[in-house]
Amino acid sequence: MGLFSFLNTDRQNFDVSAADSRLSVDLTKFIIGSTPLGKEPWDGDSFAKYLEKETTLKSDQYGYELGIKNGKLNHAFFTLKIFKGIFLVEDKSLLLSNTTNRKEIITIFGEPYWTDIDDSEIILFYEYQEGTTELQFEFPDGEHLEFITLIKGGILSKQAQRESYGVTKPWPPEKRQ
Repeated sequence: MGLFSFLNTDRQNFDVSAADSRLSVDLTKFIIGSTPLGKEPWDGDSFAKYLEKETTLKSDQYGYELGIKNGKLNHAFFTLKIFKGIFLVEDKSLLLSNTTNRKEIITIFGEPYWTDIDDSEIILFYEYQEGTTELQFEFPDGEHLEFITLIKGGILSKQAQRESYGVTKPWPPEKRQ
């Protein structure tokens, strides 16, 4: 079997060069590689050409998924056990791994807009740009960070979703400093 395993046979010719093992992710400027979330992929990014033809680039080998909507980078999802790229916060490299805990995330990013606790799983929701950009930190066991999601028009941007999560705070969120 090849480097990537896709159930969809039209993806068996996946261009390995589209994925980057050292992808940089700016969690405060919302930039993946050199492409800001909500913008068309920059031609210099390894994933740009691939996303011209496909709506999703999923790299199980490198621990991330990138997706576009209407030709613009819409979401990025990272599995920390596998992801070997670089996270940036305020132009500084930040080591985040599956040993990172909630307290560390809150120390770095401040109090989340909303915290969802379901059994032992905890998701911290951070809302930016008047609720149009969402950053999620997911702790499936309630203790250890395993997944990070950046998304335009995130889950909590929809009223029905806010209701299902029991959100009681006003929308859109106050502007974060």
